[in-house]
Amino acid sequence: MKSMTGYGRGTAIDTENLLQIEVEMTSVNRKNMDVQISCPRDWNGLDQQCRLWIKERFQRGRLNIQLKVESTQSVPEGFEWNSESMDQSLEQLRSYAESRNIDFQVNSSLLLNLAKTLKENTSLPDWSTLQDTIESAFGQALTEFNTMRSSEGNALGRDFTQRIQTLDSLRKQIAEYAKNAVPKYRTALIARLKQLQLDLNIDDERVLKEIALFADRCDVSEELTRLNSHLEQFREFILSKGPIGRKMDFLCQEINREFNTIGSKVTAIESTRAVIEAKNELERIREQVQNIE
Repeated sequence: MKSMTGYGRGTAIDTENLLQIEVEMTSVNRKNMDVQISCPRDWNGLDQQCRLWIKERFQRGRLNIQLKVESTQSVPEGFEWNSESMDQSLEQLRSYAESRNIDFQVNSSLLLNLAKTLKENTSLPDWSTLQDTIESAFGQALTEFNTMRSSEGNALGRDFTQRIQTLDSLRKQIAEYAKNAVPKYRTALIARLKQLQLDLNIDDERVLKEIALFADRCDVSEELTRLNSHLEQFREFILSKGPIGRKMDFLCQEINREFNTIGSKVTAIESTRAVIEAKNELERIREQVQNIE
């Protein structure tokens, strides 16, 4: 079981081209799968290769992948100074200004902007020639990313285990209260009849019929049996290694349905309180399930 929240980073250096590749992965919960990949503009098609690398590894969540490339050469301010390119560009600008009778002054601002432009226009080698380096950085990021998701998933699993145990304890309390519901009703009914001074025998058919109807209305044995099955299944989901978030979410709906039915049938105040407490606990579980892949 893994969380949909994670972070991973990986770097690798291509010594031949003197480039450093950095890959960052982040994800947050999302009902469906949504992948956003950011790559250098020169590397068309790399995003499709990235999708192949992550194919079948993710089922839900918003996954952001950012791939950056930098020169490993030590260059002030991050600019790749090329004197020849700078001279050519300045000469072209000078000629254009003279042809338009524009006063041309070379200053630090012009040089800075020109350096930025030349850097942005510097082409990168084809990404396929760096594929091994890119895949290495990608693999590091993916490993760190999955380690964090697994760690988060384990933490949520421990929380789920405790909360499911609480729900099971409340289920058992309701079952215990249900055992005494009919005898209590019978005693209360007879006491009420005596209080009203009605001349009815406790074995009167009408009294027995009323007690039988009450017993049928407040019978929650089927709901408790299904509830026990749902809780056991949820425990199995916690131990699952694959994507289980959607199944957990559906099971939470079924558990809520059983508690709602039980709440509509029980009459004892203790049972009603147990149902309310169980639904509150279940809501906390449902909130956390939204973070499970």
